[in-house]
Amino acid sequence: MAAQSIARGALTKGVNLLKLPSNDLFSATAILRTMAKVAPGHPVVRSFSAAYWRGGDTSVESVLFRAQFFDKLVAWGGEATIRGALKYVGPGFELVSFDPKTSISVIGREAFTSDETLAQAAEAAATDATFFNQQACVCSRFQFVEGSDEDADRYAAVLCQRLGIARDFASAGGPKVPADLREEIDGLRALAPDYRVWGGYDGHGLVVRSPEPVDFHPDGKIVNVVPVASLSDAVAFAGVATQTVGVYPDKRKAELRDALACAGVQRVVSLGAAGGMPPGMAHDGFYPLQRLMRWVNDE
Repeated sequence: MAAQSIARGALTKGVNLLKLPSNDLFSATAILRTMAKVAPGHPVVRSFSAAYWRGGDTSVESVLFRAQFFDKLVAWGGEATIRGALKYVGPGFELVSFDPKTSISVIGREAFTSDETLAQAAEAAATDATFFNQQACVCSRFQFVEGSDEDADRYAAVLCQRLGIARDFASAGGPKVPADLREEIDGLRALAPDYRVWGGYDGHGLVVRSPEPVDFHPDGKIVNVVPVASLSDAVAFAGVATQTVGVYPDKRKAELRDALACAGVQRVVSLGAAGGMPPGMAHDGFYPLQRLMRWVNDE
């Protein structure tokens, strides 16, 4: 997020103040210090500042978030963050919000053609689920499998094995599953065969197969697998809070994309490609670089 924000700020040639998030005080600072060392005094370097304050601190934000200082407020985060930013919006001061999102995968029955196709689908789905150890909006948390409970169980078992693999943007082990989620999952283990669970709580991957999406938010390399009779049935579980939908196999995208778009989904990708958003493409349904600019006509 820090690198992306700095790149966008540089491309739009704005004067930027970055609020450091409490869970990452170092990335933006390190990037800006490196830029200052490489090109001290460069206009792009001079256009950036970074600071930390407690989110929602009105003694700071009520002074900074004013139209005489800035014309855009970019907010990333959960509902509380976005609602907190909204109260400062007014004439000449626009909110550009990246709302809280989640992502899903839909796996067609073609995955069960052979052991090879099953392994291929599971590997692609695990890649999407573990991007940045499942700490990004593009990460797949709910995966809908076209087939029976037995098919979903076969898929879930293979998927669980692939969640604990180190990749370019994921470590083999992630954060351990927090206590509140462990209690939820322990309760589901007792409801077999309606619910089945693979994996443990050590951060190397855990899969829950359930007849409907679980009520909790899968996090820390946890994936919820839900069997569906048809991939079109999975569309009912997508909405405006669904950022990315990974589809397997590729040829099934065409039959789903219109319905997914109508549901509010912002990206439809081939399974395994959720983390590879090309530069310049729409993000969360809009073009951020255009929103960050103030456009003036010379007519």
